[in-house]
Amino acid sequence: MTEIAEQLRPVPLFRDLDDEVLAEVAACTHPQRLERGQTLFQAGDPFRAFFVLVEGHIQLSRLSPSGHEKVVEIIGPGETFAEAVLFMAGRQYPVDARALEASRLLAVDADAFNRLLDERRGLARNLLGAMSKRLHQLVQDVAALTLEDATGRVVGYLLGQLPEGPEVGSEIQLPAKKGAVASRLGIQPETFSRVLGRLREGGTIEVAGDTIRILEPEGLHHDLE
Repeated sequence: MTEIAEQLRPVPLFRDLDDEVLAEVAACTHPQRLERGQTLFQAGDPFRAFFVLVEGHIQLSRLSPSGHEKVVEIIGPGETFAEAVLFMAGRQYPVDARALEASRLLAVDADAFNRLLDERRGLARNLLGAMSKRLHQLVQDVAALTLEDATGRVVGYLLGQLPEGPEVGSEIQLPAKKGAVASRLGIQPETFSRVLGRLREGGTIEVAGDTIRILEPEGLHHDLE
């Protein structure tokens, strides 16, 4: 198995593929590197590939008519992004993508992958499953933005960064500057800082730069209620 195929294998979109199909996907995939702050694509650019993030963090954002940047999502290692554009009219990227730090990606050629979708039904099912999971997450995000206050949004975000669940001593490394995370949550940076301050003063968390340590897991869940 090639190095690219080995990097694709753990990704949910490709996890259940047999070696033959995975090799076909790897054949239409090439590695790419970005420096911190480098733009991968901008909204309106022609759609040529979707991506798997191997290392680093990628910020997806849009500019409002007033010129204000709104962070839509922060992509972490092992996640895919832009695959939904395969089915969008116009075939253009709907957001800007920029590296928040030095990052390594795998770019999957859109035209070649579309041909594989026509030939490999299992691949299409995997793609639909991955997109359904992303849609479910987006529905949860919209619910949080409309139903929860700032504290609920911040606590929900922190809990979401701990896939194994919060335990005493668990640490969260913020993937971006606090301003970008705040934009992702639909709150002002100073509000984000105030919420972290209240949680710290309450003994729920400990904050050291971009690292957040969980001190009272039950207290964190209580703040979410």
